Amino acid sequence: MSCLITIILPVFGRSALLKAALSSVYAQTDPDWCLHIADDGSDVETEKLILDQLLDPRVSCVRRDQNIGLFANLNKATAEVKTPWQLILCSDDELKPDAISKLKRSINDNPSARLILSSYESIDINGQLRHDVNGEFYDCFAPETQCFTPGELLKPLLRFGSINGNITGLLIHQSLLADAGLWRSEWTQVADWEWLVRACIQTSVLIRREAIARVRVHEGQLSVSNQKTQRELLETLELLAGLLNHPRLAPCSERFRWAAHQAQFQLWNTLKRSPRIGFRQTLSHLFAIHSSIGLSRTALALLRSLPARLRVRGTERPLLPPL
Repeated sequence: MSCLITIILPVFGRSALLKAALSSVYAQTDPDWCLHIADDGSDVETEKLILDQLLDPRVSCVRRDQNIGLFANLNKATAEVKTPWQLILCSDDELKPDAISKLKRSINDNPSARLILSSYESIDINGQLRHDVNGEFYDCFAPETQCFTPGELLKPLLRFGSINGNITGLLIHQSLLADAGLWRSEWTQVADWEWLVRACIQTSVLIRREAIARVRVHEGQLSVSNQKTQRELLETLELLAGLLNHPRLAPCSERFRWAAHQAQFQLWNTLKRSPRIGFRQTLSHLFAIHSSIGLSRTALALLRSLPARLRVRGTERPLLPPL
C-alpha cells in the first residue's frame, strides 16, 4: 500500500455531524490518504451513510457487533490499519483542507518523531469559532512548533494535564503503539492523557502550532457526559498519583503543586455536585483525593485558584496552573 496516512474515524451515531467529518476528509488538497471507519454499533441511518462511502476505494469500514466504547474501538481499529501512520478524527470534528499535506511535511522534516500533536480550532455545534483554549495551554510550553525529546513532555503532562485536549488530530506511527501499548479500553475520560504519558517516554514528540482540525464542543460529547457523572475522578486521580511517583519526575519538587492544581478540578466538581450525589459518595470522593494527592494540599490549590476562577467565570478561557 502506497498510502502513508490512514485517517481512523471512530463512529457511534451522530449521522448529521458525521457528514461534516466525512466531507472534510474528501476536501483534502492532498488526495493520497486512506480512511478507515470504525463503526461501534451505530444506528441504521448512520450505518447506511457509512456504507455509501465504500464506493471510494480509499475507504474501508468495520462494524462492531455491539458498542464496545471509544478506546476499545480504537484499539481494534489500530490492528485493522496497514499504513505506517494513523490520524484520529472524531466523528463530530473536521479536518482542515490542508491537514494531510501539512502532516506529511512534518513527517519528512522530523524523522525522529513518531507522535505529532497539532493545534486545532475550537468550534461550537453550529461550526462557529470559539475561544482557543488549546492554544493557550500550548503557548505556555511550546509557543512555536517544537520537537520534544523522549520524556521531555512529562512535566507539561503533569502541569497542564491532557495537553492535546482532544484525540482528533493525533498522528501516531504504528510502531509507537507497539512500544507504548494500546489505549486503556476500560477508561472513558483520561485514557488519552494516560497513553500520552507512556508514549512520550518512547519517542520524540512534535508539537505543531498550525491548526489542522476543527474540534466541536457540544453537550453530546463523551467528556461532557463523564464530567456530569464524575466518571473521570478516579481515572484522573490514579493518573496523577502515577505521575507524582514517576522516577523521571522525582527530582522535580514542583510536581506536588502541579498535581494538586489538577486535582482541585475534581474537588471543585465534587463540592458542586455534593447535594445531588449525596453524603456517602461525596465522602468517598474526598477520601480518594486524600489518599492519592492529599486533601489539604488539593484544598489549598482550590483556594488559590478561586480568584482566577472568578475572573474566567462565564467565559471560555481556561484555568491555567500557577507559575
